[in-house]
Amino acid sequence: MSKLFSNNKFRIAIILLAIIIVAGISFFKSRSTKLLDKDVYSSFKTAIDDICESENGGFADQRELMDFIESWADENSLKYKEDKHGNIIFNRPAVKRKKNVTPTLVAVSMNYQTASDNAQILASAAAIAHSDIESGRRTVVFFNDDKGLAEGYKGINKKYIDSKTKVIYLDQGSMTYLSTGSFQQRQTEIVIPAHREKNPCDTAVKINISGIRSNVIGPGINKHPDPISALSSLLTRLKSKSTDSRLAELSVGSNGSMYPVSLEATIVINSYNLSSFTGYIDKRIKAWEKSYGSDYEDLVFTYEVISDEESLPQKVYTAATTDKITGILYTIRSGAYRYTENDSIPDGKEPGDAYGINCLTDIQAENDSITIPVIVQGVNDSFTERILNDNKVAVELYKCTYNQTDKIEAFLNDKDKLSRTFKNTFDKVSDGGVADSELAFITDNYFTPCSYLQAKNSSADIIHIRTKGSSASDIANTILCYIKAKGNTSIFK
Repeated sequence: MSKLFSNNKFRIAIILLAIIIVAGISFFKSRSTKLLDKDVYSSFKTAIDDICESENGGFADQRELMDFIESWADENSLKYKEDKHGNIIFNRPAVKRKKNVTPTLVAVSMNYQTASDNAQILASAAAIAHSDIESGRRTVVFFNDDKGLAEGYKGINKKYIDSKTKVIYLDQGSMTYLSTGSFQQRQTEIVIPAHREKNPCDTAVKINISGIRSNVIGPGINKHPDPISALSSLLTRLKSKSTDSRLAELSVGSNGSMYPVSLEATIVINSYNLSSFTGYIDKRIKAWEKSYGSDYEDLVFTYEVISDEESLPQKVYTAATTDKITGILYTIRSGAYRYTENDSIPDGKEPGDAYGINCLTDIQAENDSITIPVIVQGVNDSFTERILNDNKVAVELYKCTYNQTDKIEAFLNDKDKLSRTFKNTFDKVSDGGVADSELAFITDNYFTPCSYLQAKNSSADIIHIRTKGSSASDIANTILCYIKAKGNTSIFK
């Protein structure tokens, strides 16, 4: 009996020892894979949320957002540099024992108008910059992307992206994935010869659309309120009814290379056509409220009837000029172009996926000309040219001109070292609780700043990580694990 009791004690001791060893390994693994300081991440994100939800409704301009980031860095005693292009750069040199480890650059876009939507991404970059993990050279850059004009990306010093640099561009969307390719982009413009004449009508209707939150151009363009499309529908309605009308004044709230935010337009007609036209406008307003009202609390779509003779516009665009702009806006519209079953569809894509985007960003109405900037994005030259040719045919039909002013090449990284190592790190870290169990590989169906980063050094290994809000902190933690391990994932075992 005593021997049996002794054997049981031995077995229990062995079991307890095994439990302790497993717990120790689990504890070590947890410590080695949880590198993100959640307090730093949460406090930064909360501070942005508080500003965006305040009475002021967010940051007033780009400078205010930059000051916020720099004040946070000062409070945390972090070294940084603001370059002449508006970039805020946190650059940590390699620790002595890792001076030969490949450098890493983490890039995020800094845009005060999208700070509310991108609070998690900005917080992720801040927490990565704040971390004191031992690593090779680690650079975190808040790139100045005010109005989507990419001034910071275009101006960044090449010294930060050498041939050995591993670059991770981080942004936010509806799902989490890794990409090594995105669309090219063409800057184009339509130029309409314009002429003015004395106003022949006795009534005017002034249209006002405002309260639209802008965003970067992407495949969700068809779901975004478009004031230019709204104007097009009104002008097209008048033309379809053979109503004697003229466009008198036009001003679009352009937001650089992002979606336009507002529009004011004055159209003159005769009083006997007024009720029919305003009735149609009322229907369009109701349609806008139904489509966008719940997502855009500040959205305004109103009109004012002007019948006082002294208040009417004295000069208007001629019927021919009005007809040209009406026809062009009807034919060339903002929206995504999608693959059909007859297309040569790239691997990983299917019918219905976007292969290109057309976006009218402004209308610059002068007395002798009307210029319409159009951004065209496409997966490659072939599909982009398809959109460009459609635009060109429509423009030439109305005897106007169509010019390309700039071309930015598509991003395509044919190296797989960084993507494979990052995915492997993700798989290891996800065992410790990353929100998404798998990291999908998807080619972006829109233009990304990776094109600008690749233009700085074509030999750099660059990936794009898009995250949904719920996984942003986990992805930031994975980035830190990657920077620390650089492929040596045995430290996570």
